[in-house]
Amino acid sequence: MIEKLLKKSEYKSLDILSKEVLEGLFHGKHKSILHGFSSEFKEFKSYEQGENPRNIDWKLFGKTDKLYTKTYQDETNIKVYFILDISSSMFFPVESNEKINKAVQIVATLSTILQKQKDSFGVLFMSDNLSFESKLGHSLAHLKYIYQALENLLEENSMKKKTGFPDLINDRIELLGSKKKIFLISDLMFSEAENSLFIQSMLEIKALKNEVEILYIVDPSEITSPNSFGNYINIEDKETDEILSIHVDNFNQTLQKMHELKFENLISKLSQKGIKTHVISVDQPLINLIKQII
Repeated sequence: MIEKLLKKSEYKSLDILSKEVLEGLFHGKHKSILHGFSSEFKEFKSYEQGENPRNIDWKLFGKTDKLYTKTYQDETNIKVYFILDISSSMFFPVESNEKINKAVQIVATLSTILQKQKDSFGVLFMSDNLSFESKLGHSLAHLKYIYQALENLLEENSMKKKTGFPDLINDRIELLGSKKKIFLISDLMFSEAENSLFIQSMLEIKALKNEVEILYIVDPSEITSPNSFGNYINIEDKETDEILSIHVDNFNQTLQKMHELKFENLISKLSQKGIKTHVISVDQPLINLIKQII
């Protein structure tokens, strides 16, 4: 399913994209298009013809009138974890499961790129418990193993699981280790208390010398209801199965306010602490979203 998905005409240029980015990188040791933690400075070395001039230390040139470049430790490989929120809200809308589908496509695509680079990657599925965890690996067999796990997730169609994502991440901070790149993929449907715990957890993970990026998955219908028929709409709480009837205007105002509060109380606070958030709208082509992330 995943391999067919990546070969659809809409995504036909994914392989071309990854090759172009790789070929366009400078002729250094680390040719990754997905950069991990900041490498530690090792030493200066004399600039050699053919090397990328962007690596020249121009301040040192001004002092010595000689060309030197910086070399770094740990610049040959990166290790990446994808932590995917599989709470019930991620399977919205129920007719298409667009959020979880787009999240799966992104993880599959980035994993494919990492495998081609021989960089290690692993995947965790979390809701109120840890339902899947892979070890880090970079082989083709490992990639196919990840594909299978993602395919199995899509076949679930719906998860009757309450959000416990922030609590579970907090419990696994030490196990994630250090000097990795960690992608958190979620719709960030948290309570106010969970927001605080989530921010705290992200900062603790970052403090372990990891680089953290959040992929905020959003469906446009979660910001403005596409329903223009009638004055009221029925809304089902996917985690409690409760049916609520609400006026369309009030519903849209509530959606907008919730979206604004998410930026104010969560995303902006993470940004102030150096943690980047990518807004992933499911109505955007996969190719554009991959470019946005890398």
